[in-house]
Amino acid sequence: MRFSAPLLVLAAVVVGPEGMAYGQDATRLTVEQAVQEAIRVNDQLRAARARAEAADDLSRSARGQLLPALSGSDQWQHYDSPFAINLAGQNFVARNINVNALSLTATQPVLGLVHLGFGLASANHSADASHSDAQVTAAALGEQVRTTYLRLFEALAQQEIAQTSVDQLLKQVQDADSRYRAGTITNADRLRFQTAAANAQQQFIQAQTDAMVDRQGLLTYLARNPEDASIEFVEPEDLERVAAEPVPQPVDVLINQSLAQRPEVHRALAQAEAARDNDKAQFTALLPEVNVQASYAWTRGQLFFPENSAYVGIFVNWPFWSWGTQFYAAKSAERQADAADALSQDARRQAAYDVSSRYVQLKAQFVAVQVAETAIKSAEEAYRVTDAQVRAGIGTTTDLLDAQSALTTARLNLARARYERAVARVALDRATAAAN
Repeated sequence: MRFSAPLLVLAAVVVGPEGMAYGQDATRLTVEQAVQEAIRVNDQLRAARARAEAADDLSRSARGQLLPALSGSDQWQHYDSPFAINLAGQNFVARNINVNALSLTATQPVLGLVHLGFGLASANHSADASHSDAQVTAAALGEQVRTTYLRLFEALAQQEIAQTSVDQLLKQVQDADSRYRAGTITNADRLRFQTAAANAQQQFIQAQTDAMVDRQGLLTYLARNPEDASIEFVEPEDLERVAAEPVPQPVDVLINQSLAQRPEVHRALAQAEAARDNDKAQFTALLPEVNVQASYAWTRGQLFFPENSAYVGIFVNWPFWSWGTQFYAAKSAERQADAADALSQDARRQAAYDVSSRYVQLKAQFVAVQVAETAIKSAEEAYRVTDAQVRAGIGTTTDLLDAQSALTTARLNLARARYERAVARVALDRATAAAN
């Protein structure tokens, strides 16, 4: 819906608390520019992305556990005196006053690679889920900004319609005053016109308030001061144009698209896979730990230790009896995996429901627009005929006010239906992951 020049000024100029006009040297923002700015500055989205990066680091940490672990230690000791042993009347120094021992060790898990591998797979899926969660936050934010943007211009359209009604009724009040002084109508008729004008002014005030609240909401999404005067929002013509076009695919195709692309479904699936891999990691951790270890030692200052020594060996560790601690931890992981699988299936059903319900809502809004367009033509003709009859003296004041009210209602219904159709299209695009 295109607005007249006065309304475009009103969209950008809002009177501040001290009477200062906003909108001077304003920065114009389209709806998509507003979405991109909100995505760039939104704190919740920044937090979601930071959690995704943290999950990536945890995945890298799990991958590092598959590689050999290298460790080194160096111990230097200074004693109060050397340690000597008397053998056959001769003293042998077994330990000098200064002792230094250096050790380098490399350990490579072997059988443990099984549960470590499942742990790595679980960490990778958890990282994927975190990235999908960031995408969910971004998609929800985009829908909120677009919807609020449309609500703002819906309120502005209602404001323009109310202003038109006020202007018409004020002229009728002036005519009624003249006719009342001429004695052609009663005082009750004159009061009806005044009451209708007051009601129209109330509608204008309500629409103006809604527009201000929606504007403040948009500025808040942009992390700006709600009273920021430097932003002028441009009418979302692209959203209105797309909303007026028929939905190109049938609902079953849109559902399949949602199941394949919607980040909520991907997140739930990744979480289920992460839980299942963690379940496998917990059960395979019940197996013995078999590690290959190689070590080099350099010792100085002790008689019974060679200066240089090295070995390679296999170490086996198996805590086979821990009173069920590890076993029931694995059972708990299995139950959690079952729960994650159930939530994954629920996410798929919820995605399908969202698409089908929003598809129906969009179809209903197409019908609502058609009905409103038909109604407004009838209301305009009825008002024109009734106004002519009243001027000719064959119509009543009540008939004219009823026709005026019906015309205003028809205009409001048409504006509301068109913007509700655009909101419904935004919601459907969000459900099918067609919009970022």
